Amino acid sequence: MFNRGLSLDQAPPFGAVLRFFLTIPLFGLLAAGALGLADAQTMTVWDAPTTAALVHLVLLGMVGMAMVGALFQMLPVIAGAAIKAPMFHARWIHALMGLGVLMLAGGLYFQVPGLFHPALALLLGSLGFVVLMMLFKLLKVENKTPSVIGMIVALTALGMGLLFAVAVTLTFMGVNLGIVPQDLRNVHMHFMLFGWIVVLIMAVAFQVIEMFYVTPPYPNNVRRWFPSAIMAILVADVPLELFRPAWAGWLDALLALLLAVFAGITLKRLRQRKRPVADVTVQLWRTGMAALSLAVLFWFLQNLGGWAPGFALAAYLFGYVVLSVVFAMSYKIIPFLVWFHLNAKGVLETPMMGDIIAARMMRPHLWLHWAVGIALAAAVLLPPLFKAAALLFFAESLLYGFNLLGAARIYFRLKDKGILK
Repeated sequence: MFNRGLSLDQAPPFGAVLRFFLTIPLFGLLAAGALGLADAQTMTVWDAPTTAALVHLVLLGMVGMAMVGALFQMLPVIAGAAIKAPMFHARWIHALMGLGVLMLAGGLYFQVPGLFHPALALLLGSLGFVVLMMLFKLLKVENKTPSVIGMIVALTALGMGLLFAVAVTLTFMGVNLGIVPQDLRNVHMHFMLFGWIVVLIMAVAFQVIEMFYVTPPYPNNVRRWFPSAIMAILVADVPLELFRPAWAGWLDALLALLLAVFAGITLKRLRQRKRPVADVTVQLWRTGMAALSLAVLFWFLQNLGGWAPGFALAAYLFGYVVLSVVFAMSYKIIPFLVWFHLNAKGVLETPMMGDIIAARMMRPHLWLHWAVGIALAAAVLLPPLFKAAALLFFAESLLYGFNLLGAARIYFRLKDKGILK
């Protein structure tokens, strides 16, 4: 299972990972507030500052925190690449990253350009260091499994996305780069959304879907080639987006097809699991992959059929997909880490993993998550419903935070009762 071959000496301190995960619901509450207070009519206008702020609160504040925290845990567990002084690095990276997201989202939402410069410095300093430090560790791993390759690709894409973020910011500062700012923004978004987020989800899925849910493994061709193929598409897409945007649609269509295939295979693997126990995290994975399939469908309807709401529906569903996976993974990772660290310390009162965040607490979260997805999709067609989606998302983030804090409280209440040193 997840702790196969993992010792307490090898694992990072629980606090190094926990701080990133506990921050996710806080950014969720801020995102819900931003959505609820914004002009609903602007929520499908992607150049609107309030929409850009919401996107960064969700994808950088919530998803980014989850992914950096997960990488601190995954490097020693999946790749066997331990990070030196993990608590020290986790503390300052978490602090700079959190402050950077707040300043960037605040600068966009309240239209205070003076916040962009320090925000960019904080995010480049923290995420840039994550890229360099973790790539250095991963490139030295001798046995580069598909998950390790996926992490390498994802971190490289994050580095590319950060470089284009600098270029986008320069254009906002009035620097003439000779390129249309919206085209630079598209390249930045492609690397961050598909190279960084999607490929990292794939790298995680290749490893944990089989381990957590006892399924057949993903096909070898998918495991070996999908992350590299996505990166190749993104790199080939750069000159087209910048100089021939009308031609970029073909590569976008190819990318969409790869995502649809990944979603279909993941749904099939979940159906083939050998222990078909009712599990909220399985439902969250299924929800995410079904939403990803719908997002691809809506993207094609907009681009091939000219259906105007298709792009906005696809964009909101993509964010919903990523959050579904983040919730599913955190409901597996956090209870496991609480159990693992307490058990390794010889705490006799260590609860079973299933009791650390009980299913009866996760199930209302799943229902709220479904309601958020329905409300967001309806709001694209009827914008006043964004207010209802914001209320539901606020409740979801609150319950999610309550569940994670409950697990953390169990750990801190018992951690000093171990009989082992």
